[in-house]
Amino acid sequence: MILVSILGDFHSSIFPIYNEFKDKISTHILVHDHALGEKMKYKPVLKSLEKFNKKHSLKINTQEHIIDEDSLASITNLVEKLKTISNEWSEVYINSTDGLSNIGIILAYKTLDYGVNIISYDMHENSYNITTKESMHNFKMNSHLKIKDHLLLKGLEIESMEDKEFAHKNEAHIRVLFDNYRHEFNNMKKDIYHRTIKQHNYPRAYQIIQNLGLDFQNSKEITGGLFEFYVYLLIKDLGFDDIEIGVKINQYFSQNSSIPNEFDILAMKDNHLHIIECKFSKNNNLNELVYKYSSLINLLDDEGKMIILTDKSEYSHDLYENNTTNLEVHKRAKINRILVRGSVFGNKAEFVDDVKTFFNLHS
Repeated sequence: MILVSILGDFHSSIFPIYNEFKDKISTHILVHDHALGEKMKYKPVLKSLEKFNKKHSLKINTQEHIIDEDSLASITNLVEKLKTISNEWSEVYINSTDGLSNIGIILAYKTLDYGVNIISYDMHENSYNITTKESMHNFKMNSHLKIKDHLLLKGLEIESMEDKEFAHKNEAHIRVLFDNYRHEFNNMKKDIYHRTIKQHNYPRAYQIIQNLGLDFQNSKEITGGLFEFYVYLLIKDLGFDDIEIGVKINQYFSQNSSIPNEFDILAMKDNHLHIIECKFSKNNNLNELVYKYSSLINLLDDEGKMIILTDKSEYSHDLYENNTTNLEVHKRAKINRILVRGSVFGNKAEFVDDVKTFFNLHS
């Protein structure tokens, strides 16, 4: 199989198709515009694909083909290149999902008579059409990118992740801690911050932390990490394709420097990467969080969504009533594909329903 990927503004459109056919591809041709700025932007994509191939032991011959997207002759030149490397036109698949529409139109006009297959991926339905001269068929994706592969293809380096097996092994302790003794635990974490732990003030929560084998001197491990594990236990069986906890990543700024970011829970569904941020604290500025994640959400996925859990007693708000006041931050979040919710305690059923609906787990 020869796969031709036309790059445009949304690189995520090529990765699911590449992953779907990775075991069949012999040659991959990456097509992009000749402009210098565009050329520099696509270099990380080439490097990410090389790393992906190496990780999965794929022997794929990757070629870069530069075109002038405003030139008929330049686009036609790609067809001539295909003639030199293809013995059977039916083995050629052109992913026309991204890039300017005129590129896909011209390539289809020039190649469909030969028996070429044109692929168009629907990122909303997570399906793709294959169009030939005689037919068009729709297919659901058989493969799902894992979170580690998705981040690799996006050019993001994983620094560390929490161990999900800890949550599985200690599920009973973690659930009891937050369901029954969270107020006691909330008082204890304040003393952990100040290194003034008095066991008799919170005997049950203290005993559970001991049973979990955690270090009382590691405040982040106990206060933030445990709540992330608790939320993970609430969603782990809802139908996500992959979930990771406490993910620290580096976004490269230059060859020698990078920008670190940390995400509480990442969850993959139908090749889209979503975020759940778990705030078990009253010391969070919601405005700052929304502004921060409005930009970071697109770093991970062009169509990804996010839920921010806070400690607020009121779990949800009706943002569409005419008399709503002081909810600008909630509205700003919703516009940016972010759902802000209050405390999950006492609202677990509502939270689970929000996760299923907002992240499209019902299908």
